[in-house]
Amino acid sequence: MKPSQLVMQSDEEWYARTSELADSLSRLIRKYGCRSTGLAVDVGCQTGAVTSLLAGQTEFHWIGVDPKIEQVREVGADIDWYEGWAHDIPLPDGSVDCAVLANVYEHILPSMRSASVAEIFRVLSPGGILVGQIPNPFSVIESHSRLPFMGWLPPHIRLIYWRFSPVPWGHDFYVVTWRSMQRVAERVGFETSLICRFGYSRAVLPHAVRRFLGPILPVVQMLCPWAWQFVFRKPS
Repeated sequence: MKPSQLVMQSDEEWYARTSELADSLSRLIRKYGCRSTGLAVDVGCQTGAVTSLLAGQTEFHWIGVDPKIEQVREVGADIDWYEGWAHDIPLPDGSVDCAVLANVYEHILPSMRSASVAEIFRVLSPGGILVGQIPNPFSVIESHSRLPFMGWLPPHIRLIYWRFSPVPWGHDFYVVTWRSMQRVAERVGFETSLICRFGYSRAVLPHAVRRFLGPILPVVQMLCPWAWQFVFRKPS
C-alpha cells in the first residue's frame, strides 16, 4: 500500500462520516428548530448525500442548493434541487425554517462571506435557524488536504505544501474559525444559540490507521476537535 493511501477513506468510511455528520445536524435541528413554513434548505449540498439523510431524519421538506447542481445524485428522497450560490439563493424572503451550511463556509470567498450569511438570513423565516459545521483548520491532520498542520502555515506556504497532498481535489478552501463566522453571523443579525466541539467516531478513520489512531482518537479530539458545529437563530 502506498503511504498516501493510508489517509484516504474508503467508500464505507466516507459513508460513515456522512452519516455521522447528518445524524449530528439532525439532532441540532430537532432540538433548536421551529416549524413555520415546513421547508429547509441545504446550502452547498454537493452530491446531495447529506441532504437526503437530513430529509429522512427531520420533519421538513428539503431543498438542495449548489452551483454544480447537475452533479447532484438524489438518493431516494423527495427533495427539490436548485442551482445557486450561498450569496444568491433562489428562494423568497422568509421561506424556510432551517438552513444548513455543512463544511461549506470555508470554501466561500472571503469577499462573499458577509453577503452569503446575509442571504441565508434573508431566506429564513423569523425564528428560523442556520445550522452547520466548520472543520477545525488547526487540527493535527487538516481534513481537506490530509496533511499534518496544514492550517497553521501562511497562505503562500500552504499552496506549496499542498503539492504533497494525496487527495484528488484541488486547493479551494480558506482557513476560517468559528469565531470569525460568529462575528459575521451576528453582524448581519443572527443570534448565537450554540457553538460546540464535534468529533467523528473511529469508524470514519481509514482502516490502515484505525488500529493505531482509534484508541487515542477521543483524547486527540478533546484537545483539538475535528470540527465545530453551530446554531444561529434569526430573531422572531
